[in-house]
Amino acid sequence: MEYVNRYAKTNPTLTAFTQCHGFGCAVASDVSLSPHEWRRVAAVFHPRPANARAERQRIARAIVVMQRLVGAQTGTAVHQWTHQNLYIKPNFGDTSQFDCIDEAVNTWTYLTLMERDHLFHFHRVAKLAYAGLPTDTNPRNTAVIQDKATGEYFAIDPSLVDYNVPPPVMPLKVWLGAWPPKIAVEKWEKHAKG
Repeated sequence: MEYVNRYAKTNPTLTAFTQCHGFGCAVASDVSLSPHEWRRVAAVFHPRPANARAERQRIARAIVVMQRLVGAQTGTAVHQWTHQNLYIKPNFGDTSQFDCIDEAVNTWTYLTLMERDHLFHFHRVAKLAYAGLPTDTNPRNTAVIQDKATGEYFAIDPSLVDYNVPPPVMPLKVWLGAWPPKIAVEKWEKHAKG
């Protein structure tokens, strides 16, 4: 949780939270959402999902809604996938872009706001996850949720897709394993949109 403690408001509220951007939270923008805006996020969870799998799909869609709302305030609604073959590309100082640190912290914040508003019935927000060593070619970070019934952890990693695409949600053990993860991002995108 080092990055959350360093860059996020550890007690985010709809009227005061932070969005990281620019790689490594080079910029931390103060953000707030109106009750009307928040209703757009909450609407994703209505009617209530029937099971944990359906809730994970709704969480991914709600993150996209948050990205749109927050991005409109911070100028990040144009960010693009910063990877080539799932490896990070240089940023060159573009503050509208995100790396895995930005994405992990922002997603943790969004998830925390959703959890505190009781939008989750099958999951709870967990600590961020990290994989790799600083000497690796692809160290990475992600937000994590835990299934309340099974105890299984799931990575939610928006850094794997472009803006406006629901982030892949996969078992944390898959995300921690060989890179790139053994999940077809294109298949996830099609499934999450449908």
